[in-house]
Amino acid sequence: GIPGVDDNLAGPRGLEGERGEKGPEGTTGLKGTPGDHGPLGHRGIKGAKGGAALSPCQLIAYIREHSPCYEGTPECPVYLTELVFALDVSQDTTLSLFQHMKKIVIETVNGIKIRESNCPVGARVALVSYSSDTHYLIRFSDFRSKSRLLRAVNALSYPRSTSRRDLGGSMRFVARNVFKRTLQGDNVRKVAVFFSNGPSVDPVSINTAILEFSALDIVPAVIVFNNIMDINQSFAVDDSGQFQVIAFPSEGDYTPFLQRLRMCTLCYDKCKPDVACAKRTSPREAYMDAVFILDTSRKMNPRDCEKIKGLLNDVLDHFDISSEPATSSVGDRVALVSHAPPAFQPRLQKLPVKKEFDLVTYRETEVMKKHIQESVQQLGGLSAIGHAIQWTINNIFSKAPSPRRHKILTVISAGETSPWDKELLKKVSLRAKCQGYVLLVLSLGPTYDHTELEDLASRPLEQHLIQLGRIHKPDLKYAQMFLKAFLRLLRNKINDYPPAELKAKCDKIMNQKTRYVSRSLSLV
Repeated sequence: GIPGVDDNLAGPRGLEGERGEKGPEGTTGLKGTPGDHGPLGHRGIKGAKGGAALSPCQLIAYIREHSPCYEGTPECPVYLTELVFALDVSQDTTLSLFQHMKKIVIETVNGIKIRESNCPVGARVALVSYSSDTHYLIRFSDFRSKSRLLRAVNALSYPRSTSRRDLGGSMRFVARNVFKRTLQGDNVRKVAVFFSNGPSVDPVSINTAILEFSALDIVPAVIVFNNIMDINQSFAVDDSGQFQVIAFPSEGDYTPFLQRLRMCTLCYDKCKPDVACAKRTSPREAYMDAVFILDTSRKMNPRDCEKIKGLLNDVLDHFDISSEPATSSVGDRVALVSHAPPAFQPRLQKLPVKKEFDLVTYRETEVMKKHIQESVQQLGGLSAIGHAIQWTINNIFSKAPSPRRHKILTVISAGETSPWDKELLKKVSLRAKCQGYVLLVLSLGPTYDHTELEDLASRPLEQHLIQLGRIHKPDLKYAQMFLKAFLRLLRNKINDYPPAELKAKCDKIMNQKTRYVSRSLSLV
């Protein structure tokens, strides 16, 4: 037969079989352990400032409607009040006048509600006497009973004194010491009533005291028996209508004068002010050119820089910005420069500042605020205040058309300037003062050179130098209100620029400049 096939030879591949049936689903496994936390993401953009649900006046009204402490017709004072009386006991104060002052205090206290419980209503009263120094007679914490308080006032004895009167010094003592640890808030008012029988030994200190009272939100009133001209001029800084100078008769009926004190000072309601307590207006044609030099060097803390930008925005509201800064002579003009760029060195051809905007760039406050918030950045260079001032005067003030009567240069400094800038700073600041510039200094932080600040700021120093140790909200509010009052002081032309004490130095500078010009002309 035919031989069989060799069993080593493979036959053809068979057809693919059918797919098998799906097996049963397995059981769920155990839950795994949690993974590690991922790294922190980038910090988000700062959100918009939240708005208050109620205005201060709405909040006060709400409290009065819902608190059991407020029942019936509102009494005087309308707000919780810290009230200080300061008796003039200087060398020309007689026993008769001292008794007259006591009588006025007693009648005033009799006509107001005294705080006698924990309810935030009524007034706490303190009493001091002053001549060249100020002394406590009654402290806020001494009495919580009107009858006991009145007995204590009535028992005060006449102190003989040979010292002269320093009203401004006493006002500053009261602001810094008597009101140092008092209650705060929209529902609290601080009022100080001073008696004065004549001129003060230091009228300049009254101006300084008014600036500090404005910054600390303390309302002063002065009851005068003689010579009120200097005090009236100082009180023109206030625009609220609450700062009162009242001429009382040294004897006889004083009831009509006391009524004015009650209406516009002691019983004043800021939410419903009496029409008789009108706000004061600024003097006309007292416009100014104002330039702010903002320290954005490496010495400035980035968080503080943001807070200062907020302060600048608030301060802008106190200017009457010109609608046509390049052509009109009406209205204030404001400029801003920041210093110092990281590439700046005194011998290199680099600008010591970054010009944010000059005196004619903007005509609207809101546009300036937007620039400050969105465009101003920290430069991080070495501090060079002297070079910054020199550049600002030569390139901002000198090149602006229609210069204003007042020229104010505000330096915001986070520490002393670089060693190679110190000599120039001393020279340019003196030259600027001699040219009539007002140099106002806001010093931030704990590290500073006091001699440098004294050389930089205009005189009197207490009115032109604000030192803030730490940048907290109350400190910024103090700076804002101080600047507001200072601008009104400037508009009222109370100080001279340059001051008389710089006359000799300024004459020397002008003589040197004249000789230099004459020598230059002789070479032509």
